[in-house]
Amino acid sequence: MRILITGGAGFIGTALAKALTSEGHDVRLLDLDSKFSSQEHSKFICYSVDIRKQSEFSLIDSDYFDAIYHLAAQTSGAISQEQPELDADTNFKGTLNVLNFARRAKVKKIIFSSSMAAYGEKKGMIFEDDVLEPVSVYGCTKVAGEVLVRSFSQYNIDFTIFRLFNVYGPGQDMSNLRQGMASIFMAQAIMNDEIKVTGSLDRYRDFVYIDDVVSALLIALDDLSGKTLNVGSGTKLTVANLLEKILKIEERNLKIENIGGHEGDIHGSIANAEYLRSTGWEPQVLIDDGLLAMHQYARKVLK
Repeated sequence: MRILITGGAGFIGTALAKALTSEGHDVRLLDLDSKFSSQEHSKFICYSVDIRKQSEFSLIDSDYFDAIYHLAAQTSGAISQEQPELDADTNFKGTLNVLNFARRAKVKKIIFSSSMAAYGEKKGMIFEDDVLEPVSVYGCTKVAGEVLVRSFSQYNIDFTIFRLFNVYGPGQDMSNLRQGMASIFMAQAIMNDEIKVTGSLDRYRDFVYIDDVVSALLIALDDLSGKTLNVGSGTKLTVANLLEKILKIEERNLKIENIGGHEGDIHGSIANAEYLRSTGWEPQVLIDDGLLAMHQYARKVLK
């Protein structure tokens, strides 16, 4: 298939592009020009496009693609609270622009990366049919993006929506200390003499390894039409436990400083991914193994 990945130079987009190419697909990447810095991206045809600007979509071949993976987004919950207009422009208007391009280009399918932030604050395992009550601007824009994606099915554009939980692993941006809990703590453990934590240490998350996320995304090319699915490990890990694991790998005993939480941050989330598991998908990488692989990568890029 001929596939376009928006956010194709990002953490998930780059890993997905490599996996799709290995399966024989024709893959092209769309992202901001500044994002195309890796030699890995030189292997692909790349479109330097800001999805917030509809006019820039004229740079893309409009009669070429069979499917679009729409991953491009502003993904930091903290930044979404500080700059809500950026989230609205990128995650809502940008998604609308991608969908309008897909309609003009007669794309057959959109695969949209939503987020666990769409659910808001929930107790216990989170199911796909739980009420969506986002508490962050980021979560709100992801819910709005889902609604847009579903609405474009009237134009014969098939869709699958994945609500991703906390994705981590090699390839994550270790220099960005505003997004990605595991990467933020690991970068500080490697580079600093203390780790600054926003929010309580008993908060918890569901961490899912990058390769497991990519394997889920691949399924949607041939299956899961019209479906919305959680992508998570189903395992609870507290901030305190995560820090303990990272410091054990780093073999350092660092001071942990709590600098206070931020608006829009939830206490905890755990995915029920039984729907996705029913397709035969299973998370393959345990958290200890995943963090070790991530640490080996982080050591190379940070020092």
